Amino acid sequence: MIALIIRDMKTTTANLIDRSKYPMTALDCDAGRALIARMRSELDRDGACCLPNFLSDAGVERLANEARSLAPLAYPGPTQASPYFFDYRSAEAAKLPEDHPLRMKSPRRLSQVAFDLIPASSPLRALYEWDGLATFLAAALNVTRLYRNADRFQALNVSVMKPGGCQQWHFDTSECVITLFLQAPEDGGEFEYVPGIRSDEDENYDAVRAIMQGGRKGVRTISLRPGTLMLFRGRYSLHRVTEVTGKRERLQSIFGFNPKPGVKGSLETNILHYGPRVMEMES
Repeated sequence: MIALIIRDMKTTTANLIDRSKYPMTALDCDAGRALIARMRSELDRDGACCLPNFLSDAGVERLANEARSLAPLAYPGPTQASPYFFDYRSAEAAKLPEDHPLRMKSPRRLSQVAFDLIPASSPLRALYEWDGLATFLAAALNVTRLYRNADRFQALNVSVMKPGGCQQWHFDTSECVITLFLQAPEDGGEFEYVPGIRSDEDENYDAVRAIMQGGRKGVRTISLRPGTLMLFRGRYSLHRVTEVTGKRERLQSIFGFNPKPGVKGSLETNILHYGPRVMEMES
């Protein structure tokens, strides 16, 4: 009986995905190899790879309904931040002009549902914990293996942007972020980014400042549709989400994967993004 339940759960998880477009469990076939080659090429060329209609119609409906039910649990987090979040380098920044990117902050109006608030019975959680997804993403990223984030708050999140919501220009701390877009707002809420604006050798502060002051040089826009899986190399690409307008929330899930096992976030980050309850749980 237990084996039957596990098999049925895996079948249900796989059915969330449009397998006719994305042969996730047949990567050695011609279609699977072509898909992985395309994803790697797009990531190398553009710093981003989108898989529209990754979810089946039924999958979109099911996961969007779940995200809407979880949205009231989302914590708002900081209302403004610099592109570097905690990397403020306060001693250095204090000596810099106010228009230096290390000191420049912009509005951030979004909330996040932490992993520990997503039920074990959740279909979204089942998809995240399905080994087939990790294997597929590892192939696309050309790494031997991907591990799920070990942080009980950060591993899987649902991001909620209400009308007026937005995310500031920023860089990610991880090499690649994987998101699953679940519900589009009536208008706005577009993903904008500047690929490769900085590197390990050059922070390119002048270019970052220009973008934060309204410049558009190198800015690309991705209009996401519900059911789209996106892989994004945000460590070196400045990016944001524009303001959401209309009555409908913008909803997406964020999957935490890493080529190294046991990765966790800092206590400071978790308190800021998920609220003071983190301190109580971690003490």
